[in-house]
Amino acid sequence: MSTVYDIHALHPSKDLPASPSSELKNAFKSVFQKMSQSGPVSITRNRKREAILLPADLYDQIINELASKDPLELLRQDYETCFADMQSDASAAAYEDAFSASPAALGDAAKAHQAD
Repeated sequence: MSTVYDIHALHPSKDLPASPSSELKNAFKSVFQKMSQSGPVSITRNRKREAILLPADLYDQIINELASKDPLELLRQDYETCFADMQSDASAAAYEDAFSASPAALGDAAKAHQAD
């Protein structure tokens, strides 16, 4: 079961516990344990923040939350839903009816719709 993190409670990288890159290289297990116990860890090189080590579940959660708020992704999902609806048998039948109807039948349908 994956862990659910409160991503709104995350801190900027400057406020995270830090580990020098040499410690990551020479003692990965201890840095990994620190990350597992307390969350993301800032990896530094020459006392400058270079990277963040974080749990995979947290990374996935951040990506999913960002994708769910992306306007383009919301539009894409809406399009996929509409497109799937248009692929139904009922939609195919309505398409055939509309494009094979006589001009008189189309006129009658328009008048009936206007009366509603």
